[in-house]
Amino acid sequence: MLQNETAGRVTPRLAVIADDITGSFDTGVQFQMRGAAVRFALGTQLPELLEGAQVLVIDAETRHASPEETYAEIRRLALWTVQMGIPHLYIKTDSGLRGHVGMALKAALDATGCRLCGFAPAYPDMDRITRDGQQIISGVPLHCSVFGQDLFDPVRGSGIRDMILPSGATVMEMGLDGNWDTRTAEPAVAVFDTVCNEDFDRIALHLQAMGQLRLTAGCAAFASHLPGVLGLPDLPAVPPEVTAPLLVVCGSLNPITRAQMEYGEKQGGVRCSMSMAQLLEEDYLDSAEGMVWLEGLRLQLKARRTLLVDTGLQPPCGNTAPADMDGARVRIAAQLGRLMLRLISMEESEGCMPMMIGGDTLMGFLNQLSSPEVMLEGEAAPGVVCFSIAWRNRRLRMLSKSGGFGGATLLQDMLTTQMLCV
Repeated sequence: MLQNETAGRVTPRLAVIADDITGSFDTGVQFQMRGAAVRFALGTQLPELLEGAQVLVIDAETRHASPEETYAEIRRLALWTVQMGIPHLYIKTDSGLRGHVGMALKAALDATGCRLCGFAPAYPDMDRITRDGQQIISGVPLHCSVFGQDLFDPVRGSGIRDMILPSGATVMEMGLDGNWDTRTAEPAVAVFDTVCNEDFDRIALHLQAMGQLRLTAGCAAFASHLPGVLGLPDLPAVPPEVTAPLLVVCGSLNPITRAQMEYGEKQGGVRCSMSMAQLLEEDYLDSAEGMVWLEGLRLQLKARRTLLVDTGLQPPCGNTAPADMDGARVRIAAQLGRLMLRLISMEESEGCMPMMIGGDTLMGFLNQLSSPEVMLEGEAAPGVVCFSIAWRNRRLRMLSKSGGFGGATLLQDMLTTQMLCV
């Protein structure tokens, strides 16, 4: 840990700024499960005391912000980390490059005064690679993948350079040959081609040798290869135990998640898709109809069945989509958060493993609680984070993941019992 000589404070060695809550979790857990002390903060609630934390993870919630809002918020948070004397900064980006990635990286460069941001956005374990400066998802260009069909943040291209240049930052493309020259006289983003996890180690060692680890960026995959070079604990990771039955609340419209829910249903899970009225009527759960509906879910929990609750929406939503999609997104996330709170409050949910799928959905749930203390345990599967919160005088263990992570069989694969109902 670093002693701030001017203020006499003990500060973290690394700050991570993520664009959404699931990204905060799946990146923070890379350091926690290797032995580092990790602390979380919402961007609007930055901690006054940092003692005891080796890594600080900040959820900026900029995934759905405008380019201008993204720049302003990331710059504000990055400046704060500079003022706190934190020596390393990692900008966590989406592996599907949703959001305004270029503006986030430019803001970090401007705030820190760094000349280089080493950017490796690939996630090989999820079949997401960077080749020739292009992001490739499961063998197809990014904009031709499910991320090009995203209802709220569709990606229109696959060239990473084109996503960064409009921000005003210079771009340097680094190929797979390893003959890299990352010296630069002006602030620049070095985009590294990456097709396997070993490439991350080569990138990290190069940046270390060049003294360019002050500012780096990427998703959880690159972050997982940084503990050693940043002087953080780098112990072997032990995956947490996950057992059935699951209690899944999913707000993601990603086709990947839809396939996971469908497969879970085929394996014995009980799937319940909510209607638009159920999702948008704030008082629905307290209505007579809502109480009857909740009682049906209670009976399924009592039967010890895995419960899979999702929206009935499929992109594109066509005539079923509300006119104000962004407003609907916020309302739906809040409703799903209220629903999970009701479900875990039921005595019948005791012994179930709650799981929130989708960043907005997880935030909708956490917003129902009063500044919950989050403790990370580890990854149950790549991108699936096991964490706990203080709940009714005990620690409630939960799972979370981004909507686009994992294969169709994920829900079954991560269970130690290999069953979806017991």
